[in-house]
Amino acid sequence: MLKNIRERFAKSFLRHQVQELHRLPKQVNLESARHIAFLYYLSDEETYKKVETIIEKFINMKLIVRVLCYTDLKTIPHYFIPKLLQDIITSNDVNWRYQPVKPFFKEFTQTNFDILLDLSLSDHLPLTYCAALSKASLKIGRFDENHQMLYDLMIHTSPEETIESFTNQVIHYLTKINT
Repeated sequence: MLKNIRERFAKSFLRHQVQELHRLPKQVNLESARHIAFLYYLSDEETYKKVETIIEKFINMKLIVRVLCYTDLKTIPHYFIPKLLQDIITSNDVNWRYQPVKPFFKEFTQTNFDILLDLSLSDHLPLTYCAALSKASLKIGRFDENHQMLYDLMIHTSPEETIESFTNQVIHYLTKINT
């Protein structure tokens, strides 16, 4: 019950912050994009490896990639290899409203990425904060009625959706967008 109250308060606080956010959304496709940010939930080592493959695909498209992931663990998992443009948020790195408190969080949300792509296929409030407060030109995530204030483009996912198939759908739509 305490967790539910905490989550409701966090979501209410986040809605208030989003209303104060000044951001100019615009249409961006893969051809016109230069900087892309990824958000994802790090559940296990296999997810980490899958996302690394996805990131490599976008780097090969000559995009500058920034990555931020969240794990419910209290410490950084042994398989997560810190890289220059990759950061991780653990459950110890969030305040009582689930808002990340690491120094890179503010810098991440203030950066004007061309595209922000949330690869998480379930809700995690620290990632929701990152997506909601980002000043990215185009924000993309999975479809959820409660996320209409977060994303400019939402893609329907099935319960058996994988990160790879979701990413392939995003790539498909990003090649079709006319800017």
